[in-house]
Amino acid sequence: MSQNLKNDLNEIYQEVKKDYKIDLIIDKIASIDEVKDLINKAQKILKHASDPISGVIKFLHDRPDGVSMSGHIANHVLEESFGGSHKIPQLVKLLSSHMVEIIRNANSIIITKECMSTQKLGHFLVKQKDRVKFDIKQEKESITLSNISGLTGLEHGVELPIEKIQIQPPKLIVTAKLGLLRPQKILDI
Repeated sequence: MSQNLKNDLNEIYQEVKKDYKIDLIIDKIASIDEVKDLINKAQKILKHASDPISGVIKFLHDRPDGVSMSGHIANHVLEESFGGSHKIPQLVKLLSSHMVEIIRNANSIIITKECMSTQKLGHFLVKQKDRVKFDIKQEKESITLSNISGLTGLEHGVELPIEKIQIQPPKLIVTAKLGLLRPQKILDI
């Protein structure tokens, strides 16, 4: 290989390397702008929502169908929208803990988590699997998370799968499956 050809190839390599870094910078700037847009949308929805949990659910339901959001971005949007992690409601913290990805398919939300975990919700514990899925049904004065899979309530040593969570401000009504019975727990938002 001649020296001129080696020099030409080296110059081309250096140009491609420079262009690649510029593309990375442009991608990072674009993703920062996307996150800022998400934060602005979330804050607008939360301002007009009857309660913070309904606002978060409406924000998730308004996301494009089939588009994934990374858990890091979702948690950053939540912290910025609420003004800090200590102001995020318990149910939202529970669903967003250890989140890797969240995606909306039609009226269903699918949350993929790093690992199984246990979180406190009111006076009882909720065990979460590494994949949580629920359907969203919006009614006049409430939002219902139904067909829940991946959440189990634990109280007084009894574990029951959580069937649905109804958000009726200022209360949350958590319904569990117990054969033909459907015991409910009423919590404050």
